[in-house]
Amino acid sequence: MRTFSATFLWLYGLSALSLCGLGQPPRHFITGYYPGWRAGERNGLVTPATLAYAQYDIIIYAFLNVEANGSLSLIEPLRDKVLLLGPLRANTPPDYLKSNDLGNPTYHQPGQRFADYAHRHRVRLMVSVGGWAHSKHFPTVAADPVKRARFAADCARAIELYHLDGIDLDWEYPGDSARNGSPNDRNNFTALLREVRNALDALRPQLRRDLMLTIACGAAPKHLAAIDWQQTHRLVNAIHLMTYSFYGQWDVVSNHNAPLFPPANATQAGYSCAEAVQTLLDYGVPPAKINLGLAFYGRSYRTEGTPGLHVQTSGQPDSERFARNSVTPLYYEITRHLQHGTYSYHWDDTAQAPYLLGTAHPSFVSFDDERSIALKAQYARLRKLRGAVIWDITGEYQLTADTRIATPLTDAIRRIFSGAEPLPDALTRSRVYVFPSTTYSGFIHIFTHNPTAGHTRVTVLDSQGKALHTLTFAATRHTIDMRALPPGTYRIRTRFHNAPVIETEVIKK
Repeated sequence: MRTFSATFLWLYGLSALSLCGLGQPPRHFITGYYPGWRAGERNGLVTPATLAYAQYDIIIYAFLNVEANGSLSLIEPLRDKVLLLGPLRANTPPDYLKSNDLGNPTYHQPGQRFADYAHRHRVRLMVSVGGWAHSKHFPTVAADPVKRARFAADCARAIELYHLDGIDLDWEYPGDSARNGSPNDRNNFTALLREVRNALDALRPQLRRDLMLTIACGAAPKHLAAIDWQQTHRLVNAIHLMTYSFYGQWDVVSNHNAPLFPPANATQAGYSCAEAVQTLLDYGVPPAKINLGLAFYGRSYRTEGTPGLHVQTSGQPDSERFARNSVTPLYYEITRHLQHGTYSYHWDDTAQAPYLLGTAHPSFVSFDDERSIALKAQYARLRKLRGAVIWDITGEYQLTADTRIATPLTDAIRRIFSGAEPLPDALTRSRVYVFPSTTYSGFIHIFTHNPTAGHTRVTVLDSQGKALHTLTFAATRHTIDMRALPPGTYRIRTRFHNAPVIETEVIKK
């Protein structure tokens, strides 16, 4: 017999998946990752019992591990079993929490699973398998039919066990040789997704609700090129585009963690939110399946000398100011320092991103604030994307003076997704980006943000103003090869359609 809660979830699942096809205004969804290890932080501020569920449509618990034989396991059973299945009963065997098996609900008190809290607030709950530290077995599992079948069966088992609404695969990254990958991952990833999709579809009649299959993917061009998107987008409900960590303390020059548009000295083509979204669209992925990744964390650097944007770094994070999360300080930690005057605030109008500079120490912080997050939400609206995906939702949680939980970044996303505000001029006007400002390779990249159709005309001029090369292209991007030209200063004159002419100085080393 179907229970009331099962009926509700089934109907809610159908409405969430088909809302945009009923002639209604497009709805943009907010999906957020919840790392299980955050539950024990900040005196229980961010537990399944305390989350601001009204802010989200879908929450994804991170992570489950994939074993070498294709089975799923818990990473920290003492934590994961209690969060996913509820508090322990008195009759629990002593060694139960030492085993990383998926758990047994008979040893847990009912009604206090993570899914129970989420479903009471009409929020879907999924689990993600993999992540940066737990993806090493994906290549061998995806290559073996027996292991693929075991993996899919365990995904279905996890859904029943934890009362989930779907599975998210965060394989970092298919085809990446540095992460045990190979070119064979392209087809094997598709085969793995199909196996899981079939397992979830087979489970649907029994559970009487739709089950989601989603993936998280790296936003760098090489990661996107490793996936067969024509097959993949048909198998999944959503694609979580990880449009962050483009630049970090590993770079010799300070730059933005998650720029909306290419920075002036972007050293890599494709390393911005707008470029990554355009790449997926160029692969034929429907925009309604793309979630724009939003970082609720930043990147800290120590600089060599006076802090600044695009200056020499020491290659080290600022572990003095951010002792706890020095490499990736969370939003609430960053704003605390800003309030105390440790940093001065700045805005990069080219990349449409904020950054901080140490007021009395050589430190640079790249991060997203309410302004830049709102702008990215507007961009998701402009491109008619499915919505936004957050890593991770706990990064912004703060207690107000009257002990209420504040979520300022998600508030900004909600406000924009309501459609109450018009699109800003920064997004509605066409703009051509030329980068890097100094090229050592001899290549210059052009990216056009063009809300309307048209052509981009580019002319390369020498230091005397003599035109050396002119071209016109309709695509959103183009690369100019200047390797045959002598070192020196050049001007790149660009014009999109009827927009004003822009000239950018470029130094060729």
